[in-house]
Amino acid sequence: MRDAARQTMRHLGSVLDARSPVTDGRRQRVVRSMYHEGPRFRPWVWRFATLMALSVSLASLGLVADSAAVIIGAMVVAPLMGPVLGVSAAIVRGWPTRGFQQALVVLVAAGGAIALAAAIGLGLGSFETPPHELLARTEPNVRDLGVAMLAGTVGAYTIVRREAAEAMAGAAIAVALVPPLATVGISLQFGRIDMAVGALLLVLANVTGVMFAGAVTFIFVGFVPGMTLAQGAGQILRGVRWVALAVVLMVFPLQWSGPGLLSRPPEGTDIVPVVEDWAETAESPADVIEVEVSVDEGVANVDVVVASSGHLPSVLGLADSLSIELGRDVVVELQQV
Repeated sequence: MRDAARQTMRHLGSVLDARSPVTDGRRQRVVRSMYHEGPRFRPWVWRFATLMALSVSLASLGLVADSAAVIIGAMVVAPLMGPVLGVSAAIVRGWPTRGFQQALVVLVAAGGAIALAAAIGLGLGSFETPPHELLARTEPNVRDLGVAMLAGTVGAYTIVRREAAEAMAGAAIAVALVPPLATVGISLQFGRIDMAVGALLLVLANVTGVMFAGAVTFIFVGFVPGMTLAQGAGQILRGVRWVALAVVLMVFPLQWSGPGLLSRPPEGTDIVPVVEDWAETAESPADVIEVEVSVDEGVANVDVVVASSGHLPSVLGLADSLSIELGRDVVVELQQV
């Protein structure tokens, strides 16, 4: 099996070398643009950290303000896709040290982004209902993984084929690594662990999708010389296999995430205390008789039956409280008996 894999990689390498116009000089320029080593490392770290801080700040403000335009600006500024593709390139070139260094950069940047977003959320105060842009990043699905893989393909292609570099911004917007990280930080700051888990799942889907698609694309656009494919077939295949396995494993939680799995289960028993607290503000005694919840296309429909002879508080206030509790839009049907 190994001999067959090596033979296949050798044949693929010879075909790509014959068809690909990528020269050794261009490969060296690509490597230099992705891996900032020696005296270039410290200036690059400062630039990277500055852009990450600006991007996370923009994303956090855009998420809380529910502004898609501001979030798109944060996506364009974000530099995080570079190190992720650096891991992909290291996998197919057989550079474990460089791959580890780039993965470490991604982990440190992700942790810093979450902490900064949480600090910004602390300064912005609380919100009664989670903004739509925030909620949109807490319930990922398999489609998000597909988008990440396509964006990784575009990103790897534009790094090698500089003539198509204008497409890189589109790839950065499509995969959106920083806004989900900011969502994790803001959700944690507001105590919404369920939303933070959903956003973190989206981050993992984006990273694994970009890494896998980027690795495959780097091979087929000629970034890997044919001789390297032939001699390092075993190591390259092992690396690609591990990333492919990560992508496959991501499919399962994404397939069954959606509304209601990662956020709090919309069961009546979970929100009865909220309804009872609302009923206690009535002018005359009010008893909660029944609370039923159903979810339709992400919206929770809450049917409430209250026994009271007096005037009840505004149902809009109850809807706002339930929306915060369930982490989704809520429609309340109130019946007074």
